[in-house]
Amino acid sequence: MAIPSQEQVALLTDYDIHSAYSTAYRTIYTNIRLDWQSEKNRQQTILLVTPAHPQAQASAVANVAIAAAQSGTPTILVDAYLDAPGLHQRFGIHNSIGLSDLLIQATFSEQQINAALGQTFVPGLRLLSAGTTVAQVQENSQLFTLVRLQQILNGLQQTLDSEGHSGLIVLHSTPVLMGTEASLLASLVEQTFLLIVAGRTTRAQSKRAHEQLLRAHAHLAGAILLDVQ
Repeated sequence: MAIPSQEQVALLTDYDIHSAYSTAYRTIYTNIRLDWQSEKNRQQTILLVTPAHPQAQASAVANVAIAAAQSGTPTILVDAYLDAPGLHQRFGIHNSIGLSDLLIQATFSEQQINAALGQTFVPGLRLLSAGTTVAQVQENSQLFTLVRLQQILNGLQQTLDSEGHSGLIVLHSTPVLMGTEASLLASLVEQTFLLIVAGRTTRAQSKRAHEQLLRAHAHLAGAILLDVQ
């Protein structure tokens, strides 16, 4: 799915609901929803939107989450891009307790996860920011493990369950070609979308990112093409 050439740093809420920009993201979410609803008894899904390389814009990930929330789906956006966290700034939320703070804890409760979620200005959309201990997690790569990540995702799912909603969890990760974090996350989620920037992401980069995700046994549901000019 291609996003029309626009000011790609902008959030979806900056555009008219009838614009081509808004329509493109609503179409992406509709496709996600249709695939989601095709599986019986699915209460919520976890989605990873990961760029192939650092030039891709974080706003694309945020806009998928905004489109979901605007469509009436309770949505949790997770900033797992610990090398360059910034989603909290886009939503004007203070970067307090977040993902990194949960990762350094030996155990954590559903209440602690709920307390770490910040309500954005978009109704139905909450953000789990990168948190305040990003440097500590980066220094100790063992903290960023499948077990810890799975526990956090399970906690987020339980939060949606306890509220009685079918919801969506959207993760933003470090670019695939920058390390192993995206591959780790891809192995835990139901759907992975590869974010590609026209004119910047090369064919070789796209192929390498695709192959790396497949090696992680990711369910590659498609690609999002940003047509930036």
